[in-house]
Amino acid sequence: MKLSDTVARLNLFESLDAASECATATGTLNHIAHVVNEHAKPYPTASDNIIETHNELINNIAKFSSQVESLKQDLKDEIVQHEQEYLDYSLHLYREEYKHNSPEVILNRRMRIDDADDLMLRSRLKNLTDWRLPGMIIRPGVETYIEDMVPLDPLYVVDHDPALMHPAISKFTPEYQRRLRKYVINDWEDGPILYKLPDNQFGAIFAYHYFNHKPMPIICKFLTEFYEKLRSGGSVLMTYNNCDHAHGVIRAEHTWMLYTPRRLIEQHAIETGFELTAAYDGKGDVSWLELRKPGDIVSLRAGQTLAKIKTNPKIQELHSLQNFVNECILNVPAKVDSYTIDELKEIIIRNGYEDMLKKLANHN
Repeated sequence: MKLSDTVARLNLFESLDAASECATATGTLNHIAHVVNEHAKPYPTASDNIIETHNELINNIAKFSSQVESLKQDLKDEIVQHEQEYLDYSLHLYREEYKHNSPEVILNRRMRIDDADDLMLRSRLKNLTDWRLPGMIIRPGVETYIEDMVPLDPLYVVDHDPALMHPAISKFTPEYQRRLRKYVINDWEDGPILYKLPDNQFGAIFAYHYFNHKPMPIICKFLTEFYEKLRSGGSVLMTYNNCDHAHGVIRAEHTWMLYTPRRLIEQHAIETGFELTAAYDGKGDVSWLELRKPGDIVSLRAGQTLAKIKTNPKIQELHSLQNFVNECILNVPAKVDSYTIDELKEIIIRNGYEDMLKKLANHN
Protein backbone atom coordinates (compact mmCIF):
# COMPACT_ATOMS: atom_id res chain seq x y z
CA MET A 1 0.00 0.00 0.00
CA LYS A 2 1.30 3.45 -0.89
CA LEU A 3 1.80 5.97 1.87
CA SER A 4 -0.60 8.30 0.06
CA ASP A 5 -3.40 5.75 0.59
CA THR A 6 -2.81 5.69 4.34
CA VAL A 7 -2.64 9.50 4.52
CA ALA A 8 -5.85 9.72 2.46
CA ARG A 9 -7.65 7.48 4.98
CA LEU A 10 -6.40 9.60 7.87
CA ASN A 11 -7.51 12.80 6.08
CA LEU A 12 -10.97 11.26 5.59
CA PHE A 13 -11.37 10.25 9.23
CA GLU A 14 -10.11 13.63 10.44
CA SER A 15 -12.63 15.39 8.22
CA LEU A 16 -15.47 13.55 10.00
CA ASP A 17 -14.65 15.27 13.32
CA ALA A 18 -16.14 12.39 15.32
CA ALA A 19 -15.14 13.89 18.68
CA SER A 20 -17.12 17.07 18.04
CA GLU A 21 -20.17 15.17 16.80
CA CYS A 22 -20.06 12.86 19.81
CA ALA A 23 -19.80 15.84 22.16
CA THR A 24 -22.86 17.40 20.50
CA ALA A 25 -24.83 14.15 20.79
CA THR A 26 -23.83 13.81 24.45
CA GLY A 27 -24.99 17.34 25.20
CA THR A 28 -28.34 16.73 23.53
CA LEU A 29 -28.91 13.47 25.40
CA ASN A 30 -27.94 15.07 28.72
CA HIS A 31 -30.49 17.82 28.13
CA ILE A 32 -33.24 15.27 27.40
CA ALA A 33 -32.30 13.25 30.47
CA HIS A 34 -32.46 16.38 32.62
CA VAL A 35 -35.95 17.24 31.35
CA VAL A 36 -37.13 13.68 31.96
CA ASN A 37 -35.64 13.64 35.44
CA GLU A 38 -37.39 16.91 36.33
CA HIS A 39 -40.82 16.29 34.81
CA ALA A 40 -41.42 12.49 34.70
CA LYS A 41 -41.45 11.90 38.46
CA PRO A 42 -45.11 10.78 38.39
CA TYR A 43 -43.95 7.95 36.10
CA PRO A 44 -41.01 6.47 38.02
CA THR A 45 -40.68 3.26 36.03
CA ALA A 46 -40.54 5.03 32.65
CA SER A 47 -38.25 7.68 34.10
CA ASP A 48 -35.84 5.11 35.54
CA ASN A 49 -35.75 3.18 32.24
CA ILE A 50 -34.99 6.34 30.26
CA ILE A 51 -32.24 7.41 32.64
CA GLU A 52 -30.71 3.94 32.57
CA THR A 53 -30.75 3.88 28.77
CA HIS A 54 -29.33 7.42 28.72
CA ASN A 55 -26.38 6.35 30.84
CA GLU A 56 -25.72 3.40 28.51
CA LEU A 57 -25.85 5.67 25.47
CA ILE A 58 -23.44 8.16 27.01
CA ASN A 59 -20.99 5.36 27.81
CA ASN A 60 -21.29 3.93 24.29
CA ILE A 61 -20.82 7.33 22.67
CA ALA A 62 -17.67 7.89 24.74
CA LYS A 63 -16.48 4.42 23.73
CA PHE A 64 -17.27 5.13 20.06
CA SER A 65 -15.36 8.42 20.14
CA SER A 66 -12.39 6.76 21.82
CA GLN A 67 -12.32 3.98 19.23
CA VAL A 68 -12.35 6.46 16.33
CA GLU A 69 -9.51 8.43 17.92
CA SER A 70 -7.61 5.18 18.47
CA LEU A 71 -8.02 4.35 14.77
CA LYS A 72 -6.65 7.78 13.82
CA GLN A 73 -3.66 7.27 16.10
CA ASP A 74 -2.99 3.85 14.54
CA LEU A 75 -2.91 5.50 11.10
CA LYS A 76 -0.59 8.25 12.36
CA ASP A 77 1.74 5.63 13.81
CA GLU A 78 1.69 3.73 10.51
CA ILE A 79 2.56 6.93 8.60
CA VAL A 80 5.50 7.69 10.92
CA GLN A 81 6.67 4.08 10.61
CA HIS A 82 6.80 4.17 6.80
CA GLU A 83 7.62 7.80 5.99
CA GLN A 84 11.36 7.54 6.65
CA GLU A 85 11.68 5.85 3.27
CA TYR A 86 10.05 8.89 1.67
CA LEU A 87 12.24 11.31 3.62
CA ASP A 88 15.38 9.43 2.60
CA TYR A 89 14.35 9.23 -1.05
CA SER A 90 13.58 12.96 -1.13
CA LEU A 91 17.06 13.69 0.18
CA HIS A 92 18.51 11.36 -2.46
CA LEU A 93 16.58 13.11 -5.25
CA TYR A 94 17.74 16.48 -4.02
CA ARG A 95 21.40 15.46 -3.94
CA GLU A 96 21.48 13.45 -7.15
CA GLU A 97 19.01 15.27 -9.38
CA TYR A 98 17.38 18.46 -8.14
CA LYS A 99 20.58 20.31 -7.33
CA HIS A 100 21.77 19.75 -10.89
CA ASN A 101 18.69 21.30 -12.52
CA SER A 102 19.54 24.12 -14.90
CA PRO A 103 18.08 27.62 -14.43
CA GLU A 104 15.88 27.00 -17.48
CA VAL A 105 14.41 23.83 -15.95
CA ILE A 106 13.81 25.56 -12.62
CA LEU A 107 12.14 28.61 -14.16
CA ASN A 108 9.85 26.45 -16.27
CA ARG A 109 8.76 24.46 -13.21
CA ARG A 110 5.56 26.25 -12.26
CA MET A 111 3.16 25.73 -9.38
CA ARG A 112 -0.60 25.65 -9.90
CA ILE A 113 -2.35 28.25 -7.75
CA ASP A 114 -6.01 29.23 -7.77
CA ASP A 115 -6.82 32.93 -8.33
CA ALA A 116 -8.42 33.24 -4.90
CA ASP A 117 -5.41 31.58 -3.25
CA ASP A 118 -3.06 33.86 -5.16
CA LEU A 119 -4.96 36.90 -3.94
CA MET A 120 -4.88 35.61 -0.36
CA LEU A 121 -1.15 34.91 -0.54
CA ARG A 122 -0.44 38.40 -1.88
CA SER A 123 -2.54 39.87 0.90
CA ARG A 124 -0.53 37.98 3.53
CA LEU A 125 2.69 39.12 1.86
CA LYS A 126 1.67 42.77 1.68
CA ASN A 127 0.79 42.71 5.37
CA LEU A 128 4.43 41.90 6.09
CA THR A 129 5.94 44.75 4.04
CA ASP A 130 7.11 47.92 5.76
CA TRP A 131 9.34 50.61 4.24
CA ARG A 132 11.24 50.86 7.53
CA LEU A 133 12.51 47.28 7.23
CA PRO A 134 14.77 45.23 4.96
CA GLY A 135 13.21 42.25 3.24
CA MET A 136 14.32 39.11 1.44
CA ILE A 137 12.79 37.18 -1.43
CA ILE A 138 14.17 33.75 -2.27
CA ARG A 139 13.63 32.57 -5.84
CA PRO A 140 11.52 35.36 -7.35
CA GLY A 141 11.39 33.30 -10.57
CA VAL A 142 9.00 34.41 -13.29
CA GLU A 143 6.23 35.24 -10.83
CA THR A 144 5.31 38.82 -9.90
CA TYR A 145 5.40 38.53 -6.09
CA ILE A 146 8.56 40.62 -6.00
CA GLU A 147 6.41 43.60 -7.01
CA ASP A 148 4.47 43.23 -3.75
CA MET A 149 7.72 43.48 -1.81
CA VAL A 150 9.14 46.74 -3.18
CA PRO A 151 8.09 48.71 -0.05
CA LEU A 152 10.76 46.77 1.89
CA ASP A 153 14.00 48.73 1.88
CA PRO A 154 16.47 47.41 1.00
CA LEU A 155 15.15 44.31 -0.74
CA TYR A 156 17.52 41.35 -0.95
CA VAL A 157 17.05 38.95 -3.88
CA VAL A 158 18.48 35.48 -3.24
CA ASP A 159 18.88 32.37 -5.39
CA HIS A 160 21.36 29.77 -6.65
CA ASP A 161 22.21 31.55 -9.90
CA PRO A 162 21.92 35.12 -11.27
CA ALA A 163 19.99 33.67 -14.21
CA LEU A 164 17.24 32.65 -11.78
CA MET A 165 16.91 36.24 -10.54
CA HIS A 166 17.02 37.93 -13.94
CA PRO A 167 13.39 37.42 -15.10
CA ALA A 168 12.01 39.14 -11.99
CA ILE A 169 14.65 41.87 -11.71
CA SER A 170 14.52 42.80 -15.40
CA LYS A 171 10.92 44.00 -15.03
CA PHE A 172 12.14 47.04 -13.10
CA THR A 173 13.87 50.18 -14.28
CA PRO A 174 17.69 50.28 -14.17
CA GLU A 175 17.45 52.76 -11.30
CA TYR A 176 15.53 50.37 -9.07
CA GLN A 177 17.59 47.37 -10.17
CA ARG A 178 20.65 49.11 -8.74
CA ARG A 179 18.88 49.39 -5.37
CA LEU A 180 18.24 45.64 -5.15
CA ARG A 181 20.78 43.57 -3.26
CA LYS A 182 21.44 40.32 -5.10
CA TYR A 183 23.04 37.34 -3.39
CA VAL A 184 23.94 33.93 -4.82
CA ILE A 185 23.73 31.02 -2.39
CA ASN A 186 23.93 27.25 -2.52
CA ASP A 187 22.30 24.94 -0.01
CA TRP A 188 23.94 21.64 -0.94
CA GLU A 189 27.29 22.21 0.73
CA ASP A 190 28.10 21.96 4.44
CA GLY A 191 28.17 25.14 6.44
CA PRO A 192 25.85 28.15 6.72
CA ILE A 193 23.75 29.05 3.68
CA LEU A 194 22.96 32.72 4.34
CA TYR A 195 26.28 33.66 5.96
CA LYS A 196 26.72 36.68 3.64
CA LEU A 197 23.53 38.32 4.88
CA PRO A 198 23.26 40.36 8.11
CA ASP A 199 21.81 38.92 11.32
CA ASN A 200 18.84 40.40 13.21
CA GLN A 201 17.93 42.73 10.33
CA PHE A 202 15.08 41.42 8.20
CA GLY A 203 11.44 42.26 8.76
CA ALA A 204 10.10 39.78 6.19
CA ILE A 205 11.40 36.77 4.26
CA PHE A 206 9.38 35.26 1.42
CA ALA A 207 10.01 32.07 -0.56
CA TYR A 208 7.61 30.90 -3.28
CA HIS A 209 8.00 27.45 -4.88
CA TYR A 210 11.47 27.07 -3.39
CA PHE A 211 10.95 24.73 -0.45
CA ASN A 212 8.57 22.58 -2.51
CA HIS A 213 11.76 21.10 -3.97
CA LYS A 214 13.91 20.95 -0.84
CA PRO A 215 14.14 17.96 1.56
CA MET A 216 13.44 18.24 5.26
CA PRO A 217 17.09 18.65 6.43
CA ILE A 218 17.55 21.64 4.11
CA ILE A 219 14.25 23.23 5.14
CA CYS A 220 15.22 22.85 8.80
CA LYS A 221 18.62 24.39 8.11
CA PHE A 222 17.00 27.38 6.40
CA LEU A 223 14.52 27.87 9.25
CA THR A 224 17.33 27.94 11.79
CA GLU A 225 19.18 30.56 9.74
CA PHE A 226 16.01 32.56 9.07
CA TYR A 227 15.54 32.89 12.81
CA GLU A 228 19.04 34.38 13.07
CA LYS A 229 18.50 36.78 10.14
CA LEU A 230 15.12 38.11 11.28
CA ARG A 231 14.79 40.92 13.78
CA SER A 232 12.32 40.47 16.63
CA GLY A 233 8.77 40.47 15.27
CA GLY A 234 9.95 39.57 11.76
CA SER A 235 8.15 36.91 9.72
CA VAL A 236 8.78 34.15 7.21
CA LEU A 237 6.16 33.34 4.57
CA MET A 238 6.97 30.17 2.65
CA THR A 239 5.24 27.70 0.36
CA TYR A 240 5.98 23.98 0.63
CA ASN A 241 4.55 20.59 -0.33
CA ASN A 242 2.29 19.64 2.58
CA CYS A 243 2.57 15.87 2.83
CA ASP A 244 0.20 15.72 5.76
CA HIS A 245 -2.37 15.68 2.94
CA ALA A 246 -2.66 12.83 0.47
CA HIS A 247 -2.28 14.99 -2.64
CA GLY A 248 1.06 16.25 -1.28
CA VAL A 249 2.26 12.68 -0.80
CA ILE A 250 1.12 11.82 -4.33
CA ARG A 251 3.24 14.68 -5.70
CA ALA A 252 6.22 13.26 -3.78
CA GLU A 253 5.51 9.72 -5.05
CA HIS A 254 5.60 11.05 -8.61
CA THR A 255 8.77 13.09 -7.79
CA TRP A 256 7.05 16.32 -8.82
CA MET A 257 7.95 17.71 -5.40
CA LEU A 258 9.65 16.37 -2.28
CA TYR A 259 8.22 14.81 0.88
CA THR A 260 7.79 17.58 3.48
CA PRO A 261 4.96 17.09 6.02
CA ARG A 262 3.70 20.21 7.76
CA ARG A 263 3.95 18.62 11.23
CA LEU A 264 7.71 18.09 10.82
CA ILE A 265 8.32 21.62 9.51
CA GLU A 266 6.16 23.12 12.23
CA GLN A 267 7.87 21.02 14.91
CA HIS A 268 11.31 22.28 13.92
CA ALA A 269 10.09 25.87 13.57
CA ILE A 270 8.63 25.87 17.08
CA GLU A 271 11.73 24.20 18.53
CA THR A 272 13.79 26.95 16.85
CA GLY A 273 11.67 29.61 18.55
CA PHE A 274 9.15 30.61 15.90
CA GLU A 275 5.46 31.21 16.49
CA LEU A 276 3.05 29.83 13.88
CA THR A 277 0.84 32.74 12.78
CA ALA A 278 -0.86 31.20 9.73
CA ALA A 279 -1.12 27.93 7.84
CA TYR A 280 -3.08 27.41 4.65
CA ASP A 281 -3.77 24.64 2.17
CA GLY A 282 -5.37 25.86 -1.04
CA LYS A 283 -6.43 24.44 -4.35
CA GLY A 284 -3.89 23.32 -6.90
CA ASP A 285 -0.42 22.76 -5.47
CA VAL A 286 -0.21 25.57 -2.96
CA SER A 287 0.31 25.32 0.80
CA TRP A 288 2.03 27.92 2.90
CA LEU A 289 3.17 28.65 6.42
CA GLU A 290 3.69 32.01 8.08
CA LEU A 291 6.11 31.98 10.99
CA ARG A 292 7.00 34.85 13.31
CA LYS A 293 10.02 35.52 15.49
CA PRO A 294 8.66 36.63 18.88
CA GLY A 295 8.95 40.28 19.87
CA ASP A 296 7.99 43.68 18.53
CA ILE A 297 9.28 45.12 15.29
CA VAL A 298 11.57 48.08 16.00
CA SER A 299 13.17 50.40 13.46
CA LEU A 300 15.25 53.55 13.94
CA ARG A 301 14.40 54.75 10.43
CA ALA A 302 12.40 57.99 10.59
CA GLY A 303 11.87 58.56 6.88
CA GLN A 304 12.37 57.06 3.48
CA THR A 305 13.84 58.46 0.32
CA LEU A 306 10.86 58.67 -1.98
CA ALA A 307 11.10 57.37 -5.51
CA LYS A 308 8.55 56.09 -7.96
CA ILE A 309 9.22 52.50 -8.93
CA LYS A 310 8.20 51.94 -12.53
CA THR A 311 8.09 48.84 -14.63
CA ASN A 312 10.24 49.06 -17.74
CA PRO A 313 8.01 50.87 -20.34
CA LYS A 314 8.81 48.35 -23.07
CA ILE A 315 7.89 45.46 -20.80
CA GLN A 316 4.70 47.24 -19.78
CA GLU A 317 3.77 47.82 -23.43
CA LEU A 318 4.46 44.17 -24.31
CA HIS A 319 2.29 42.94 -21.43
CA SER A 320 -0.57 45.26 -22.43
CA LEU A 321 -0.51 44.00 -26.01
CA GLN A 322 -0.29 40.36 -24.92
CA ASN A 323 -3.22 40.77 -22.55
CA PHE A 324 -5.38 42.40 -25.23
CA VAL A 325 -4.63 39.71 -27.81
CA ASN A 326 -5.28 36.97 -25.23
CA GLU A 327 -8.64 38.43 -24.22
CA CYS A 328 -10.02 39.76 -27.52
CA ILE A 329 -8.44 37.85 -30.42
CA LEU A 330 -8.97 34.10 -30.24
CA ASN A 331 -7.64 32.92 -33.61
CA VAL A 332 -3.92 33.52 -33.01
CA PRO A 333 -2.12 30.36 -34.22
CA ALA A 334 0.78 30.41 -31.69
CA LYS A 335 1.46 31.30 -28.10
CA VAL A 336 1.01 35.02 -27.53
CA ASP A 337 4.21 35.28 -25.52
CA SER A 338 6.21 34.18 -28.57
CA TYR A 339 5.40 37.38 -30.51
CA THR A 340 7.36 40.62 -30.49
CA ILE A 341 5.73 44.01 -29.88
CA ASP A 342 5.62 44.77 -33.62
CA GLU A 343 4.10 41.38 -34.42
CA LEU A 344 1.41 41.84 -31.77
CA LYS A 345 0.57 45.28 -33.18
CA GLU A 346 0.24 43.77 -36.65
CA ILE A 347 -2.14 41.09 -35.32
CA ILE A 348 -4.28 43.71 -33.58
CA ILE A 349 -4.49 45.92 -36.72
CA ARG A 350 -5.21 42.93 -38.97
CA ASN A 351 -8.18 42.00 -36.78
CA GLY A 352 -9.70 45.49 -36.95
CA TYR A 353 -8.68 46.87 -33.56
CA GLU A 354 -6.57 49.81 -34.74
CA ASP A 355 -8.46 52.28 -32.50
CA MET A 356 -7.84 50.09 -29.47
CA LEU A 357 -4.15 49.96 -30.38
CA LYS A 358 -4.02 53.77 -30.12
CA LYS A 359 -5.74 53.65 -26.74
CA LEU A 360 -3.25 51.11 -25.46
CA ALA A 361 -0.37 53.27 -26.70
CA ASN A 362 -1.77 56.33 -24.89
CA HIS A 363 -2.29 54.30 -21.71
CA ASN A 364 1.31 53.06 -21.69
